[in-house]
Amino acid sequence: MDLALYQKEQGYYSSGRAVVGRHGDYFTNVSVGPVFGQLLASQFAEIWESLGRPSGFVVVEQGAHHGEFACDLLQAVRADTPEFFSELRYRIVEPFPHLQNRQRETLSEFSAQVDWSESIDALPPFRGIHFSNELFDA
Repeated sequence: MDLALYQKEQGYYSSGRAVVGRHGDYFTNVSVGPVFGQLLASQFAEIWESLGRPSGFVVVEQGAHHGEFACDLLQAVRADTPEFFSELRYRIVEPFPHLQNRQRETLSEFSAQVDWSESIDALPPFRGIHFSNELFDA
């Protein structure tokens, strides 16, 4: 699977040939609209509340593809729970520069709150949530 998905020149994701969405190779819940991001935004805000509203709360996403889920989630948090939004940092684990660039485009309005890590091992310690939506789909 590692070779099929991530080999530098020929891997499905690493080569830049992955087409995800209604007219692609497959689609996920993110492909059909913002509802999933909105639902998890509410859940993540609830978790933040239950932990005592810590400052510098981090959401780490692994397998963000083009960043649509992150955008949906951040838009919902900004609109529905601005206190949480002001404390939220969003980190994306993404080893491929072409996907990082696409994610940066998608998330440009949130550039002050989003950063990237090339691997799980490179993540600094954090207090928050680490999840993956599309990684297991692969």
